[in-house]
Amino acid sequence: MRSKANSIIESIEISKIRQIALKMNKYSDGINLTIGEPSQDVPDLVKEEMANRVLHDKIGYTQTGGMPELKRAIVAFYNQYFGGDYKEENCLITVGSTEGLSTFIRSIVDEGDEVIMPTPTYPGYAPNIKLQKGIEVYLDTSKDDFKLTAKNLESAITPKTRAIILTYPNNPSGVCIDEDEMDKIADVIRRHDVFVLSDEIYASLAFEKYHSLAKYHDLIDKVVVINGFSKSHSMTGYRVGYMLASKYFIDNFIKVSQYTTTGIATISQYGGIKALEVYPTREEIVKENRERMEFFAKGLEKIGFRVIKPEGAFYLFADYRKLSNKKSIDFVNEVVENLHIGIVPGECFMVEGYVRFSVTKDIPELQKALDRMEKYFK
Repeated sequence: MRSKANSIIESIEISKIRQIALKMNKYSDGINLTIGEPSQDVPDLVKEEMANRVLHDKIGYTQTGGMPELKRAIVAFYNQYFGGDYKEENCLITVGSTEGLSTFIRSIVDEGDEVIMPTPTYPGYAPNIKLQKGIEVYLDTSKDDFKLTAKNLESAITPKTRAIILTYPNNPSGVCIDEDEMDKIADVIRRHDVFVLSDEIYASLAFEKYHSLAKYHDLIDKVVVINGFSKSHSMTGYRVGYMLASKYFIDNFIKVSQYTTTGIATISQYGGIKALEVYPTREEIVKENRERMEFFAKGLEKIGFRVIKPEGAFYLFADYRKLSNKKSIDFVNEVVENLHIGIVPGECFMVEGYVRFSVTKDIPELQKALDRMEKYFK
């Protein structure tokens, strides 16, 4: 009798980000800048709404695909703030945006299909592609300061290309694509028989106006948007995400979702409704994130890092090669073991010579990290 997991599962590695975060637990004085966990708490009104529902309602299953009230709130939000033209039928509620990612790939990608991912790219995409026996295609954007251009994208598309995965504001670099370039990228999508997953989980944390692919209404049959409440409303533990797409795709995505999760936690969905009702935009959070990132970037550059200028999210992606010629995983291990500061190697994002800092601590804690690094590297 066979007792092993299938060969694809065995070949997939546990996330290095999680491995480093766990390693940091053994240091009582550790400063963990690995996980993308917002420091701000869930808004009180959202907590109160969920608590009242627990105390006064009978909480049972909701319908597969999500509560209609939440779907209506999401499409109204996206139409108002990101230029969408969605209806309730264009929305599917998921267990975080990660289920949306998995659902998209399982529904779209067949064995041998190519999926283009501009680098640096979030490391959670590739394992899902491998599970479908798809082929990962990494598109180097370093010559353009890690910003995808339409010309670069078009050069990577082949007859085998099935899908493209975009994530802006980018994780790990925080860069965004300006409106003119996004218009050109939309034209590339129109010209080719490809589908696009636009991972917009950090859209509400962009410093300036965010240019979403949702505004290109004629691309609804090709572009699938995923987003959620984890980053914008600090609801990481509540696991509420969503997909926005054509009715045809939503009707098919719901089949995958139904046999994966059955449904989303009812309480969390009530929290999402309240979050969009009282805090649709997050200006105060964006302001705090930006101040922290500017402070920390200045300190890193003083030490010798070269920091990619972010335009959103809460990460800094920094070139450390003036300080060390080590591979990024070895550089990270040196910093973790000697300074007790948890950071993420660029190899996780398919870019060597860089590391990612999750700038989700208060400034005094960030200053401690800078002091340790300055003393060590100087």
